[in-house]
Amino acid sequence: MKLGVIFATPLVGGGMILSDEFKRFYEDHVKRIKSILEERFPDVEFVYGEAGTASDSIRVLREIGGVDGYLVFVFRHLTGVLRPIIMSGRPTVILAETYTGSGELMMEYRRIVEGGLRVLGRCARKVADPKLIEKYVKLLKAVYDIGNSKLLLVVDPVVSQYVDASFPMAVGIYNAAAEVRSIFGIETITITPKEFNEMFYEKVSEEEARNVARRWMKEARSVVGHEESDLIGDAKMYLAMRRAVEHYGVDGIAVDCWTLHSSGMIEAWPCLGFMELSKEGVVCGCEADLTSSAIMILMKHLAGLPGFITDPSIDEVSGEVVYYHCFSPINMLGYDSKKYSPYVITTAHWGGKKGSIYVELPSGRKVTLVGLNAVDRCLVVHEAEIVGNEYDEKECSTKPVGRAKVGNLLRNWDWKAGWHRVMFYGEWKEALREIGALLGLRVVEEDAGPR
Repeated sequence: MKLGVIFATPLVGGGMILSDEFKRFYEDHVKRIKSILEERFPDVEFVYGEAGTASDSIRVLREIGGVDGYLVFVFRHLTGVLRPIIMSGRPTVILAETYTGSGELMMEYRRIVEGGLRVLGRCARKVADPKLIEKYVKLLKAVYDIGNSKLLLVVDPVVSQYVDASFPMAVGIYNAAAEVRSIFGIETITITPKEFNEMFYEKVSEEEARNVARRWMKEARSVVGHEESDLIGDAKMYLAMRRAVEHYGVDGIAVDCWTLHSSGMIEAWPCLGFMELSKEGVVCGCEADLTSSAIMILMKHLAGLPGFITDPSIDEVSGEVVYYHCFSPINMLGYDSKKYSPYVITTAHWGGKKGSIYVELPSGRKVTLVGLNAVDRCLVVHEAEIVGNEYDEKECSTKPVGRAKVGNLLRNWDWKAGWHRVMFYGEWKEALREIGALLGLRVVEEDAGPR
């Protein structure tokens, strides 16, 4: 990763009364900031420049050349020094020193917000605080890592053609790949179920799959409605997906499971395989949901958290939302967490679907639910507190129950973001606002009351 670091300074361009004390103040800050950057981020290449006016900024942008983003420290007021930088189109974090730089940022920030520019600005007295600098370099690095991610999509041949071409009249999954690429930079690779089966699924041995199935049955809290033989196909599916991920060098895989299984194009459900892959750090997308998969890739790099794609279903009488689906990661507290939630291998959808898992997710914790309206370029979010888990065969198998502002959700639900919302443990609204700014995305709170 290569970052341009620009110091907006009155030492270049003139026009201000300068004292020796200010010069020492500025030079000490520059020295300290460079030291923090070089020591804490040895894997990032930093290219430095100084500018005092808009003309200087144009020159510096040219001198710095092609970079993956900008980190700007402002120690100068009201010369328009920021304007060329914020219009560059690169992800940009601006840290303005309160006394000497906040005026410059304040004069530009409304333009940044209203223009949907990929810029995040903060004002602080201590802009050389190591924690502050580390936080925002990590944020820029997360944007870079997201943009270098790859997602494997297993869909039927017709859908594959539409996804790859993004036909002008296409909607939904057909144009989602183009939107995801334009917002996040994520590369999508599509293969058909025939290709998946021939290259990966059919090459998994029965013995290898049986060993996985036995391990799942041993690790599960219980197994309902399944014999070992019922899980051989699911185990083969897991091993095939794992090899496909390795073969294509991707960060995640999304399978159009309902369509492909019901039409006989794949032999097994991916739910148990997704559970296993999530433990290995792979993002897994149910129902070939590209936008939810993109959100999970974002949160992997932002927070190190797996996500649970859900169908939120409201009960207004109890003030609760049942967040259900047939697969949840069992490591929802972090990709690096070994504190796994207990799970049951079970049937779902009123007994009509096998290969599902009921995961007893942690209760008494706040969660953030996230969706993506790619057309309007916004992340839609709401919060809930998980109060328990339901276990029965109604619809999907995993059903954490959250207490939320259900009336507001019903009134504000953004249909352009679809029904799915991805659950992440913790309170992430503010962090999503910050990274959203660098991606050109607004954040809309679906649980906000009337204004």
